[in-house]
Amino acid sequence: MNKPNIFFATDPAKLFLPWMSMLMSFIAVLILAAGMLTYTSVTRWQRSVSGSLTVQIPTYTELGAARGELVDKDIETALTILRASDGILGATVLSDNQMADLMTPWLGDNAVMAELPLPKLIDVTVDPTAQLDLAQIQADLADQVPAATLDSHRIWLTPLLRLSSGIIKLIGFILLLLVLTTSFTVIYATRTSLSVHEPVISLVHMMGANDFYVTNQYANRSFRLTLAGALFGFGLALPIMAGASFFLRGVSSELVIQPTLTLMQWGTLITVPFVLSFLAFITTFKTVLAYLKRFL
Repeated sequence: MNKPNIFFATDPAKLFLPWMSMLMSFIAVLILAAGMLTYTSVTRWQRSVSGSLTVQIPTYTELGAARGELVDKDIETALTILRASDGILGATVLSDNQMADLMTPWLGDNAVMAELPLPKLIDVTVDPTAQLDLAQIQADLADQVPAATLDSHRIWLTPLLRLSSGIIKLIGFILLLLVLTTSFTVIYATRTSLSVHEPVISLVHMMGANDFYVTNQYANRSFRLTLAGALFGFGLALPIMAGASFFLRGVSSELVIQPTLTLMQWGTLITVPFVLSFLAFITTFKTVLAYLKRFL
C-alpha cells in the first residue's frame, strides 16, 4: 500500500517561504560580496604599507635658496635615526641616476635634473613582520631634522584599516542575523503549516505513515520552495552588483574598492541559495519531528 502525501495546496507557506528566501538571498549576496571586496582591499592595503618608507630632505628653502651643506648634514642625521629604529632593515640615499629614472615617466628623457629643485630621497626598507613605531620616528626626525618629511601610507592607512576591519566584522554579524532570521522564519512558517494540516497529518498517521515519512515531506518541500526563492533573489542581486561595478570602475584610486571578484569568491556567492535551502531543510526537519513527537 502506497503511503499518502500531504496536500499542501492551501498552505500559506507555499508563497511565504519563497518570498522570504528571495529577500534573504538578495541581501546575503550583496552583503557577502561587499564583505569579500572589502577584505580584498584590506589585504591589498596591508601589503602596500608593509614594504618601504621614504624620507624627503629638501635641497632648497621655501624662498628658493639652496640649502648647501645643510642637506648633507640632514641626510646623515636622518640615516642615523632611521637605522637605529626598530623594524627598519636599511636606509639608503637615492643617487641622481636613480632620481632621474623615477622622474623620467613624468618629465621625459630630456629633463635637466640639475635645474629642478628636487629633494634628496632616502629609501627605507621595513621589516614587514615588525611593529614599526612611526610616531616615534616622526618625532625624532621632527626634533633633529625639522626639514625632513616622512612619507608613508602606513600613517594614514592605519585608521582606514581599522575601519575596514570593523566593517568586515559588522558584515559577519549581519550575515549571522540573516541566518537566524531565516531559521526563525522557517520555524514559524512550519508550525503554522502544521497547525493547518494537523487533521490531515493525524489521518496520514492512521494510514501507516510514520513520523520520518511526514517530516521528510515537509523538509523536502521547504527545500524546494526556499531554493526557488533564493535562486530568484540571487538573480536579482546580479544587476545591482553589475551596476555598482560599472560606477566603481570609473573611479581610479588605490583607496576605492575595485569591483573584481575571484572565481573562488564567485563560487562562494553561488552557494548562498543552496546554503539557505539546506538551512531551511534542516530547520523544518527538526521542527516537524519535534512537533510530531510532542503532539501526535
